[in-house]
Amino acid sequence: MTSNIESISKRISKCSNVVLHEYSSKFMPNGFACLRFFSYGSNMNEGKFREDTRRNGYEFGLENVKKGVLKGYKRILGNKSEKHGLAFTICSSERDQVEGICHDVPIKGLNSFLKKEGLLLDEPSYELVIVSVSDQNNPVLTLKGLKPSSLEKLDSGGKLKVYCYVSTTIEGAERWNVDYQDILEIKKALEKKFCR
Repeated sequence: MTSNIESISKRISKCSNVVLHEYSSKFMPNGFACLRFFSYGSNMNEGKFREDTRRNGYEFGLENVKKGVLKGYKRILGNKSEKHGLAFTICSSERDQVEGICHDVPIKGLNSFLKKEGLLLDEPSYELVIVSVSDQNNPVLTLKGLKPSSLEKLDSGGKLKVYCYVSTTIEGAERWNVDYQDILEIKKALEKKFCR
């Protein structure tokens, strides 16, 4: 395992640490220069992704992108976010699936990526999980939310942040031809609330 991963593993939660060690030992045995991630929310938006990584210390974009399907999960807008009001997370749901993108995160950019996702906080926003995604030779990493919340708990400013976040996610999904019907339904519901 590289020294960068070792350094990061000391600063993430115990669960994420176990997952990172398992992933790196099983799927990076020769010390590959990147980790493979499945993104299903605003990380699909190239411009936002690049700006967020830059702001968190090491700029990089979406690399080696391939659309993928994660079966047995559902995407929900239900993870508390200071910046966005709410953000997407996934939860187990046997009959559902989530479309998103698989992409590489270079090891030298891993700290920036995990920092922007809130994994390096004392109370992390997300944790790492290993999942199997269609058309990927090996399992990949993804993020699962740790701070459940709902739209009803937000004031009008928070709901406006959510609307912007959802719109940004849709732009990214369109770029990669990802099915975003579920996200569009959320956007329409938000528009109805704002237009009253």
